[in-house]
Amino acid sequence: MNLKQRLLRLFLLSAVLFISIPAFAYDESDETIEIKPASSKDAVGNMLFQALSLMGIPYKWGGNTPDTGMDCSGFIRYVFKKSLGITLPRTAREMARLGKRIKLKDLEPGDLLFFNTMGYSNSHMGMYIGNNQFIQSQRTGDTIKITKLDAYWRSKFNGAKRIVQENEDDNGNTIIENYQYLEDEALPQYYKHKKKSHVRHRHSIRKNRAHYTPRKSKNRHTKKARKRH
Repeated sequence: MNLKQRLLRLFLLSAVLFISIPAFAYDESDETIEIKPASSKDAVGNMLFQALSLMGIPYKWGGNTPDTGMDCSGFIRYVFKKSLGITLPRTAREMARLGKRIKLKDLEPGDLLFFNTMGYSNSHMGMYIGNNQFIQSQRTGDTIKITKLDAYWRSKFNGAKRIVQENEDDNGNTIIENYQYLEDEALPQYYKHKKKSHVRHRHSIRKNRAHYTPRKSKNRHTKKARKRH
């Protein structure tokens, strides 16, 4: 059974489990979740299963665990730590500097997706799970959920990174490639600068001056009043 078949089987199994298990059914203790080394078989499958098991956990800005809720990067960091024993940086911007860059057409389950949702690049992220879908912790009032990579999200897309890749040799042995420390394929960072209000103000002043006609009548009355005194 190849990697894609194993991932498909695991995804279908998780879907069945979520039908019968409440959305908030998770173990609140970090210590009870086994940390598996990145060299274990089905490493990517274990990571996806860990991510899917957190569906329904509420979003919490700055949150890092299921107990407190998690934001987008806290969620991804938690999944990598618990499933693969890999410690990633805390923010989406920092994670965007690591790993192997992947084209949109070459996405595989487990790849990280980065988006511009706050006016600057790599301000949001999620994990691709296959079938043109990704899992994310998006915003306050929402929960960790599966989202379709539709036209809206493609318009916000900044790039994708691969941290680990699982392959098989000719003998069926699992080989894990870890790109965690690959730093020469960073996604570009940019900000969307807003025009300063005082620039528009100066322009409006010039425009008003061009159409301004001095009022002489009041000045003439003032001069006459001065002569009388």
